[in-house]
This record gives sequence, C-alpha cells and structure tokens, in this order.
Amino acid sequence: MATDALLASASIILLGAVSKLLADRFGVPNVVFLLGFGILFGPEVIGLLDPSLFSDALSTIVSLAVAIIVFEGAFSLTSSRIRSASTATLRLVTLGSAITFLGLGLTIRFLLDLQWSLSFLISALLVATGPTVITPILEQTDVRENVKTTLETEGIVNDPVASVLGAVIFSAAALGERPFTRGGPVDEEIAIEFVTQLGVGVFIGILTAICVTYVLRNFSETPQNSRITAIATALISFAIADLFASEAGVVSVAVAGLLVGNADIPYEAEIEGFSGDITAIVLSVVYIILASLLRFEELVEFGLAGVAVVLIAMLVVRPLGVFLSTVRSDFTRNERLFIAAVGPRGIIPASTATLFSLQLAQANVENAESVVSVVFLVILVTVVLEAGGAPFIADRLDIVPMTILIIGGSRIGRTLAERLETRGENPVIIERDVDVVSELRADGYSVVHGNGATTAVLEKAGVEDAKMVVAATSGDDQNILACQTARTKFGVENLLAQVNDPTNADAFEDLGVRTTTPTLATVDTMDDLILRPSFFAWLSGVGEENDVTEVTVGSTSVVGSELGTIDFPDESTTVLIQRDGKYVIPKPDVVLKNGDVVTLLGTTDAVEKAVAMLSE
Repeated sequence: MATDALLASASIILLGAVSKLLADRFGVPNVVFLLGFGILFGPEVIGLLDPSLFSDALSTIVSLAVAIIVFEGAFSLTSSRIRSASTATLRLVTLGSAITFLGLGLTIRFLLDLQWSLSFLISALLVATGPTVITPILEQTDVRENVKTTLETEGIVNDPVASVLGAVIFSAAALGERPFTRGGPVDEEIAIEFVTQLGVGVFIGILTAICVTYVLRNFSETPQNSRITAIATALISFAIADLFASEAGVVSVAVAGLLVGNADIPYEAEIEGFSGDITAIVLSVVYIILASLLRFEELVEFGLAGVAVVLIAMLVVRPLGVFLSTVRSDFTRNERLFIAAVGPRGIIPASTATLFSLQLAQANVENAESVVSVVFLVILVTVVLEAGGAPFIADRLDIVPMTILIIGGSRIGRTLAERLETRGENPVIIERDVDVVSELRADGYSVVHGNGATTAVLEKAGVEDAKMVVAATSGDDQNILACQTARTKFGVENLLAQVNDPTNADAFEDLGVRTTTPTLATVDTMDDLILRPSFFAWLSGVGEENDVTEVTVGSTSVVGSELGTIDFPDESTTVLIQRDGKYVIPKPDVVLKNGDVVTLLGTTDAVEKAVAMLSE
C-alpha cells in the first residue's frame, strides 16, 4: 500500500511537470492538462492514481495546498494594483457574486429539482473563480494590466467568500433540521454564522500578518529564511483559523497574504518567486488528485438538464454579472466580453464540494452525491472551454496588447511605462538593480529582472512579440548594445533610444535607431511653448481627452476610396499619410491604398472610431 501511494505521488509530480511543459509549448493553461491527466490516470481509465490510496490524508493534503495557493495569490496582489483596479472590480466581487449566487441557485433548483439547501450550497461554491485557475490563464494570455488585476482580484476575494458562504449554508441548512427555503427561518442564523466565520478568519489573518512581519523585519537575514517563514505562515494561519471556525482558514490565509505582501519586508521578490514555484507543485497535486475522483456515471446522470445548468452558468449568469458590474467602466466592449467569457471555477469549489458531499452522505442527506457531481461538471466544462480557450478568445476579440519593452527602470522609464499603460499598451520594464525591481513591482509595473542587453533576458521579457524596444538607461553603451541585440537576434526593427551624450547620436542613427536626448527634448519642448503654445496645450491632453495616433490602412471598404468621400467621425481629422517612405498631404482627392500609414488627430473617442474604420 505504501509503495502504491509512493508511486502515485511521484507520478503526480511528474505529470505536473509534463503539464507545464505542454502548456508552455501549446500556449494553453496547464490546468487543462492537469485535469486531463487526472481523469486519464484515475480509476475511470488507466487506474494508476486512486484517491483511496491517500485515505484520510486526502482532505489534509487538499487543505494545505489550498492554503499555499491562496496565500501566494494574495501576496502578489499589491496595494498599488488594487488601487489601480477600477470601481467595476469592486462591483464584480459584490454585485457580480450576488448575481452568480442567486442565478445559479435558482437554476439548479428548478432544472435539477434538488432541495433548496443543496441548490444554494452548490451555487455558493460556484461563486469562486479563484487564483488557481485565473493565474495560469493569465500567464498564457496577454491582456491589459487592468483586465488582469480585475480577474485576479475577483478570484482572490471570491475564493474565501465562497468557501465561508458554502460552509455556513452547509452547516446551518444542509445538515440542519429545518429545510432551507426562500425567506425561511434559517436566514438570520446563516447571516450570523457567515459574519462570525468571516470575522474569525480576518482576525487571525491580521494577527498572523503582524507577527510574521515583525519576525521577517527583525530576524530574517537571508532569502531562504524569508521564503521558509512565508510558507510556514500560510500553513499555520490556515490551520489555526480552521481550528476555531470551519472554512475560516481560507479567509485567514487571504488576509495574511495580502497584508504581508504589502508590508515593507526583506527579500520580497525572492519570497514571491519561491511561492510561485511551490504553488506550481501543489496545483499539480491537487488538480490531478481531484480530477481522479471524477466518476463519469455521476456526470451524465443529470443528462440535458446538467448541460443546461453549465450553459446558463457560462452564457447567461456570468455575462449578466459582468456586464451589470462594468457599466460605465473604462473597459472596452471587447474587454468586457473577455471578462464575461473567462470565469472558470477552480480548486476551492472542487475540494470543498468533495468534503461536503462525503459528510452529507454520512448524514444520509438525500441527493448528497449531487453536490460534487454538479460542481465537478461545471468545473470540468468551464476549465476546458474557458481556460483552454482564453488565449484564442483574447486574440479573436483583438484585445491582446502589443508589448513595448523599456530597458531601464529610471524615472524616465517608469513614467513612459505609466503613460503607455494608460493608453492601453502593454509595457514591460527590464531592470537589473534588484532593489529597483522590487520598488517597481510594488508600484504595479510589469518588470523583468536582468540585463536588457542579453538575449536570455530579452527573450524572457517577450521581445519576440514586442512591437518596439525602448532603451532608456543612463548609459549609452548599454542602450546601443541592447538595441543591437534586439535587432540582430530577434529582428526588432522599431527601436528607440535615450542618448545621454548628444555626440553619440550619430552612432545610434547609423544603426537605424531613432534617438532622443534629454537636453534636446527639453529645448524642443520650450521651443514649442514659444512658437506653438496653443497646439502644445492641446497635445498635453493626448491620452486623456485628445489623441494623435497612426493606423495602417487595411479595410477593404476604404482602400481605393478618395479621402474626401470617407465619412470620418466628427472631431477627428487626417493630418498626414505616409506611403512608400514618402509623406503625402491628405487632400480630399487622395486615394487611399492598402498599407498607407495615416496619422489621425482628434478627441480620443473619435480617433478610436476612425482607426476602426481604416483598419477593420
């Protein structure tokens, strides 16, 4: 028996590594492969992985794994990223969650004909999207930072809330003597228990965070000590909270991770990297083990009604919650569609549903097995379709931002990154100073640590998908070497460099690198203020109310048309056309050709519409 368990454990770790390799190779979140391997090697198919081998230790393994996963997700959610999240994010974790809870509860009750208690127990668990699924999706999918922050925040907040809400309904209603009905007598009891468990988790999480922050600041002298202390914090916080209140452990870990991650502690970057590696391992263990629990006959038991529940969850409830929560937000229509399309359920509902189902069965509750069956059905379909299809959905909706690499995290580099992010670009800063890297990450910037002139670091930062590389360090030698590497090794043609010594400008331009010098840039700005004060004042609003942008003509509806016949939006105009390396004044009788680069000027909304007309 011990040998079988040892072989199964080693196989799970190996399959987890293979899943990660396949995910990186095919650009699909590794959760899809983990679930597939769990089913394939579980009792239903090959039979190598039998959850019964782990006996009573299964719930403990799952609980500790969940503690590490939630802690790591909360630790990386810095206060700057939370502040950068729009009010739509807050509505998504409140209004959106309420819509999911009520909508799915009613759907399950009437389509599957389960009792009220089980219907809302299942819907409570399915509120959680969770970092265990969202994080792998976002690692494989390029979207704007505010979209990432919204999805990550939703997952981290909803995980503990769904867990506690599910536990309260489970104990107060599903196992209670009185039936759970709308407006029934257990409403007040459920509310009190929910607040109590939430409060216990928050209190222990705060207390744990205070203690570990003090220890790290005053006693940790090496990255190794800090990493071990952080992981131990996640485990002990979960265990203590769960001891006092069932399911409060998830809340405690989330609070502790959030507070410690935003505290001024030594070796923060090393802790975050180590926690990510540990999370990758425990994700493999938990997903594969839980997937091996799947029983095909239980999934097909509900027939078309079960399929209808999943479709309503994906196509009605989730989009309704997202679109109501993001009304008047700064998300584009396609970004709202992407958020609505990406709501896969993860480890918290899977693990909690498994434990609840077993206890309900022991208590002889009717339809007890339906809890795990419905939850697993929703998880399986949403993970495969939504997690697996997220990169393709993002590409189809055309919300994948082109990366702009900025080499150098100086004041110039970070200010440029901030402006690019505001305009919806995807800037990534490369910085070799560890302290600066930690500072930039704490402020919410996407940062890669290393020398931006080396091939490996450029590749890690995503230079192969970059539309531009900007060298903005204080050393001209570093800047010119970075530009040479980007061009010769990766074929990047669009290069821009900061030239600190104006006498070096010719050397850059001989390589085809556009340049700017701090001295000349300041002089040009002053000159514009003297000669063109009104136009300069207008340009100062670019990115907010006004915009100037270039677009390559590709729409068949405008190619071959005279410029004067095209009905551009009001408050936008064409100011320049570039064709075959030459500039053309945009007169009304100029005929647009495929590949022309048109410069548009106007208000932000009008320019966006004009860009769409010329490019689509």
